[in-house]
Amino acid sequence: MAKINIGDWGIKAGALVLAVFLWFHAITEKPYETETEIRVLIEDPPPGDGDESALIVASETPDIIRVLATGRGKDLLQLDGDAFALRIKAEGSTRIHRLNPSQIEKRATDLDVHITEIIEPKEIEIALDRRMEREIPVRAQLQLEVAEAHVQVGAIQTVPSHIRVSGPRAQVEQLAFVMTDSVGLQNVSDEISLELPLRHPERTRLIFDPERVRVYADIQILAEDDLSGITLAVRNADRIAVRPDPAIVRVKVRGGVDVIAKLNPAEDLDLYVDYLEYQGESLTVRSAETTFFEVLDITPDKVNLIRE
Repeated sequence: MAKINIGDWGIKAGALVLAVFLWFHAITEKPYETETEIRVLIEDPPPGDGDESALIVASETPDIIRVLATGRGKDLLQLDGDAFALRIKAEGSTRIHRLNPSQIEKRATDLDVHITEIIEPKEIEIALDRRMEREIPVRAQLQLEVAEAHVQVGAIQTVPSHIRVSGPRAQVEQLAFVMTDSVGLQNVSDEISLELPLRHPERTRLIFDPERVRVYADIQILAEDDLSGITLAVRNADRIAVRPDPAIVRVKVRGGVDVIAKLNPAEDLDLYVDYLEYQGESLTVRSAETTFFEVLDITPDKVNLIRE
């Protein structure tokens, strides 16, 4: 049987590695051309003296452009998004800027690479507008499916409720509200507190401060209670001396357990009859609208009016 010489295999492997290294070094020293992407930096015009609403870029512009780069293979392999940048200083009102390689800044000075051609786009249209800033309300995109025997108490809230929006005047003026990202939750049985990013309208250059808000929803166990001895009020009677008969009713309410436990019947229920509805017959007992609890039943639900 022939013997295997381990030493011979080591020499051959070393020679192969050296050959591959020399081959790779040789091909990466050769010049090549390749397509790559570089960043576009568009600067707003400088503000004038005492100009509180300076001109800023209002149009949608590309973040990157495609270019043709030439250089040694080993340098081209090291290209990244920060090696070059095309910088444009906006001016005037609306202007089409023709792009050329002379506008490109070389940031990676250690690479022997040059941009020889701009492939796409060849030009960029830039429109300017006055800068504007104002407070805009926030709307939460939160869809809740509340668990059985639970209830949402009150409306969904955002903190802050308004944010500061700045940008081109026309875009800021058209903005009625800012929406959060959409989130859906199921079988919710406890308080919700989420931090959500704000959604930027498409094709705008608006800046939000802050960029995220906290969204709250109060979810409580559902509870009911019977309340008696609730006094009625008479609305819109002006100087007419009348009183309801009976003047006291019983009320059944339903809502979140914490809300029902802290309910103050005299202040929170606000039961009344409206004299403007009076036609000589019994009047329907009404309760003020509220989003925190529900009035299920009022007994009696109709009362008479008696002149005093």
